[in-house]
Amino acid sequence: MEARYVDVHSHAHEYDIGFLSTIVRENRLVIVAVSDDLDSSMKTLRASRLVEDVIPCVGVHPWEVKGRESVSQAERVVEMALREGVKCLGEVGLDTKFVGDTISLQREVFRVFLEASRDHGLILNLHTAGTWEEVLRLLVRYDVGYANFHWYTGPIHLIRDIASLGYTISINPAIAIQAKHRNVVREAPLEIMLTESDAPYKYRGLHLSPTMVSRVVREIAAIKGVEEGHVMETVWSIFKKHWLSRLEVKQPQ
Repeated sequence: MEARYVDVHSHAHEYDIGFLSTIVRENRLVIVAVSDDLDSSMKTLRASRLVEDVIPCVGVHPWEVKGRESVSQAERVVEMALREGVKCLGEVGLDTKFVGDTISLQREVFRVFLEASRDHGLILNLHTAGTWEEVLRLLVRYDVGYANFHWYTGPIHLIRDIASLGYTISINPAIAIQAKHRNVVREAPLEIMLTESDAPYKYRGLHLSPTMVSRVVREIAAIKGVEEGHVMETVWSIFKKHWLSRLEVKQPQ
């Protein structure tokens, strides 16, 4: 099977269906679409049904944890995932960097997703700003089978533990301008890296898009001193191993 570009973390529910379909087709992409709350989770699920090669993740983003109702919302999201056969929970996690004032409630919400991952073998597509070590400890405590740390800019010393536990990190187009992200790529083994866009987020003048994944591959190749084709093939192999095999979806042709 020919390798495809992989965007393992994109907020595709924010795109028009026709535009999303065009992006996937013209860029040889497989997109893992993450969600922010119950409403966007339903939109993500619809997009995955209408656009081939869009894989859904449903969840409650830490930035959307506003009050006690967020816990019940998380429970409803899990119920929907189980009912609809969705195999991934995301974007979920903890954040003390941007929304530290809600961290206690975030932990309650995240516990709902950790328990669901453990009990039902669901993938976690993680947000871990400022909480990389805590989240990793929780993954171990809850015996989570597989998780991806999106846009990883955490401590270099944690990378070895992430790798040894069979988890992955994903690399964002910010690699072009973010020194700490470039340093992660320099220090981490290629064999735990996936690519992502976090589209349509805007970061320091970059309007992130799934079309930028090929640039991420190029940047990784330059930092690692290998061919772009090797990076693309490696990312595709990792994606098949950790995602397609678990998702039990029809593999892209």
